[in-house]
Amino acid sequence: MENIQQQVRQLFQEGAALLQAGNPAGALGRFRVALEMDDSSGVLNLYAGAALHELGRFEEAATAYRTALKIVPNLGEAHNNLGNSLMALGHFAAAVTSFSRASELMPTSAVPLTARATALQALGMVVEAEADCRRALAIDPTFAEAHWNLSLNLLLKGDYLAGWQEYEWRWLRPTFTSPRRHDDLPLWDGLPLDNRIILLHAEQGFGDAIQFARYIPQVAAHGGTVVVECHPQLVTLLRTVVGVAAVVPFGEPPSADCHAPLLSLPRIFQTTLENIPGQLPYLSSPPGYGEKWAPLLPRGDEMFRVGLVWGGKSYPDPLRSACLTDFVPLAHIPGVQLYSLQVGDAALQVASPPVGMSLIDVTGQIVDFADTAAVIEQLDLVISIDTAVAHLAGAMGKPVFVLLPLAADWRWLRGRSDSPWYPAMELFRQRRSGEWGEVVNRVSGAVTRWCAGQKKSFGVFPKDSHWP
Repeated sequence: MENIQQQVRQLFQEGAALLQAGNPAGALGRFRVALEMDDSSGVLNLYAGAALHELGRFEEAATAYRTALKIVPNLGEAHNNLGNSLMALGHFAAAVTSFSRASELMPTSAVPLTARATALQALGMVVEAEADCRRALAIDPTFAEAHWNLSLNLLLKGDYLAGWQEYEWRWLRPTFTSPRRHDDLPLWDGLPLDNRIILLHAEQGFGDAIQFARYIPQVAAHGGTVVVECHPQLVTLLRTVVGVAAVVPFGEPPSADCHAPLLSLPRIFQTTLENIPGQLPYLSSPPGYGEKWAPLLPRGDEMFRVGLVWGGKSYPDPLRSACLTDFVPLAHIPGVQLYSLQVGDAALQVASPPVGMSLIDVTGQIVDFADTAAVIEQLDLVISIDTAVAHLAGAMGKPVFVLLPLAADWRWLRGRSDSPWYPAMELFRQRRSGEWGEVVNRVSGAVTRWCAGQKKSFGVFPKDSHWP
């Protein structure tokens, strides 16, 4: 028996090391062998759940955590981790319950309170979420996750000045999606540049870079040379922004005198809801791109050309994606031709569109966002889930209808059908989590009204018109 326990301990230690090293599959293999030898360990089940969660197998992870809690009911880490898996599955109310129990069992830890704040925010309970963040910070004032969550709540409710300050804590989060860049350069303080070179660098996703590229002309107005470093797919597009001297892809930064991340510019410029830079459009397709795309989207009739995007990235928010079948009502609007702007895994749905949906896929020749911009210029309206295409259409001043999940991202604020960031944008929010059908029905009605408002009528027929 002692030999078996030694083997179990050895397997656990090996598995824990593999999990720590970023190899959850290898770790899970060790834990499962150990559990076959002794399935009475709450800690082994806890760690197996952690490996499953890292592998994206959230249902199995939740089962492992529940098994651990049957063995050790007061295992706070298991309650907390169960909450994390429930969050990934979209079971927000159940996650709140798990995090609450974890907080009771771990009263000196800021972790479960911060996690509960995320779940509360997903339920629309922003006031309660902010209170949890502040309780967490009372326990640990240096806990970056709590500062980050607090920033999201402040920004969501429009408290921008305080929110931008808290948002700077993003760089201290171990799981932040962007690496810190250019710490060898001084961070720009907003003072005159006096002919210095400033390096502005994108961070996070494509949509973030597109949204905050609006600040580039303001930076250039401070008298320096503006160089932008960004995702390769955005290089050509961002060269169209006023005030840009050069744009380079990540990994090829030129020499510079100072730097600023794009999403730090709202803090530097003390942005509020009343002074968001609003000079639109601030993005367009490069010269010659219109000529490239115009023949591929010929205007052979009077149909309204509507671009469509229905799926976003599964991370960080899997709930902001719909399916092409959800958009069937749009196919029945008279006078509308749908064009797919969808890329990624969701684009596979184009091969089998719903019965009766005429959908023209124009993505095959899109190389980067400069091409996407040129396509959008050829369209009359864009309909999109919360994706980079929605930001691009908004930045170009194109009419755009955006479909948002119940727990929408902070940039869309709360309860608004408009966006102070994009005047030509209309927001359509879920009323129940995961239900897109009702949202699409509202969008369909809005498209019908929009088309009716766009129709031209002539009091006198043009001289080149011919009566039948």
